[in-house]
Amino acid sequence: MKMTLHLISSRRFLTVAALLAPLLLAGCEGSVSDSVGSIISNPFGSSEDSKKDVINVVDLNAQEIPWHIQSTVAATVLRLMNEEPETIDAQFSLVGSAGIATDENSSLAGFGVQNVQINDFFRPEDVPEVNRLGARLILVDPTGRRLGVSFVADYEIIDDKVILKGHQWGYARAEVPVVETYIVPLNAMEELDEARARDYGTFRSHILSHAVSTGDPAVSGNMEDYSVVTFVMDRILEGDKFEVRISAVKDSTEGFADDSRYVLHDNGWVTGIVPGRFSLAPDKSFWVKAVFTPKEKEDGGFFSKLLTNEKLIGLYNTANQTESAS
Repeated sequence: MKMTLHLISSRRFLTVAALLAPLLLAGCEGSVSDSVGSIISNPFGSSEDSKKDVINVVDLNAQEIPWHIQSTVAATVLRLMNEEPETIDAQFSLVGSAGIATDENSSLAGFGVQNVQINDFFRPEDVPEVNRLGARLILVDPTGRRLGVSFVADYEIIDDKVILKGHQWGYARAEVPVVETYIVPLNAMEELDEARARDYGTFRSHILSHAVSTGDPAVSGNMEDYSVVTFVMDRILEGDKFEVRISAVKDSTEGFADDSRYVLHDNGWVTGIVPGRFSLAPDKSFWVKAVFTPKEKEDGGFFSKLLTNEKLIGLYNTANQTESAS
């Protein structure tokens, strides 16, 4: 199928306040409330090998996460949102949160915590007085955008205070980014100027308010001007590749992508747009494929360059609104 294309370049979520409210007791040991426990998970297995490298984490259930881990996680979340270090230190019995870097190119204000996963907790042999915490955060905003953050924090505990000695963090890649696809009339897209298109909240609200229903067997077969809009809900990393491909067949990642265009919002969220003239009648349906290729590993070697790591992360049919991750 060939189309003539002219292209342009209310979920429930857990707020930070909901996470941090039970952490206000930080500074005194005790059990953690159920609301915190429900979002803190521990990926460690029960093997003896894993227990050797972990201090009181493998055997902890969610209600027993120590106060100093809570404080360190809370300080990390708040600094990512550019909260003042003095306020964080005072609130969470912590010293040194100014050493937690923020992203100067992107504001995370408005994001809340969806999940906290404790990956590692031990005392390095060369500095046994230091606790080393490794964790991963999943943050989400009211529109459903998500991002992953992995961090490692070194700290001592002195006089019931967390003394932060070092902190490093970076954005983490979603293994299978979530996508959402909608179809809107082309004239609705033309109402947006570049500034409104780049502002994620404005753009998404406009698309959702103008999205047309698909999958109606009684829809007419008239050709109309539409745009296919595919949101990547997870933040993708520099070097990752995302494509929207149009195809007459469901199988494989193959499809027509030459004329697809993309909007980069807010330093890391991408939307794919494919305008064209087509019908939404069931007998004239086609497939919209969201294809993701993570950045090639630096040490992958010569033969890794001959292989493709692309994944089909979204599949949408214009007749029955089928969408799934491979």
